[in-house]
Amino acid sequence: MKTLAEELPPNTVRFGCKVVSIKVDANTSAYSILHLHDGTMLMPRVIIGCDGVNSVVASIVGLNSSRHFSTCAIRGVTHYQTLHPFGTAFYLFDKDGVRLGLLPINHNDVYWFLTRKLTSTADSMVSKDQRLIKDSTVEAIKGFPNHITEMINNSDVDSLHLTDQIRYRAPWDLLRTKFCKGTVTLAGDALHAMAPFLAQGGSASLEDAVVLARCLSQNMGIALDPTGMKAARAALDQYAKERKMRVFWLSLETFVVGTMHDTSALLVRGLCIITLIILFRDKIANTSYDCGRL
Repeated sequence: MKTLAEELPPNTVRFGCKVVSIKVDANTSAYSILHLHDGTMLMPRVIIGCDGVNSVVASIVGLNSSRHFSTCAIRGVTHYQTLHPFGTAFYLFDKDGVRLGLLPINHNDVYWFLTRKLTSTADSMVSKDQRLIKDSTVEAIKGFPNHITEMINNSDVDSLHLTDQIRYRAPWDLLRTKFCKGTVTLAGDALHAMAPFLAQGGSASLEDAVVLARCLSQNMGIALDPTGMKAARAALDQYAKERKMRVFWLSLETFVVGTMHDTSALLVRGLCIITLIILFRDKIANTSYDCGRL
């Protein structure tokens, strides 16, 4: 991030800033006013909220707060001194409500993740200590194959991370909301926070960037627009229209998969399976989406 920032004019990027609130300027009605935690006020032409799952900007465009599953996720990396036994394949293990997936990075390193039921008080404490994260993971995979237990035991402690609240944006919120208001919009997790079950959250954020940049570029030449506000509104409207259904379907599929693993009710689980069969028969269709060129 620092390297990218250094390519821009001085003072273009401000680090360590937290947005407290956003208000529309009562005098011009064209610009919004950003209030930062240090008392600074900014009046930018365009606001793109990339402020994560607890986005302040999201509330401005009408989205409800993100919700969370009763599932936690653990991620880590294991280094093998000699070749690991997994080749180049992706593996997924599922046992007694615990799901573990692994994907080789190269011949010696393997990335793995695990999801299980959240134990609120305990996991909040465990998430602060990487050794406790490893111990709780070893405990969770009892009964798994020996080479999986060995992989967890040999994982790099510094790589371990436990997310004790997997948050998501309700898909129906995305469907009913324009997620663009004037010259204010959203991108990344602030827009489409989703559980990691499809592993598409990061990819969708990159798509946001491509589409947003393209829309801004295509609308920069609007005539009789000395302030650029008309162009900005047109660009953000176009961006919102292009992204709406893509992020809705991604969020819906992730929500259904997450609910299926999160619930203990057989009826709800059955409805989730039926929904996946009807709407998402092709499990990897979401990976073939093309957001276009810059």
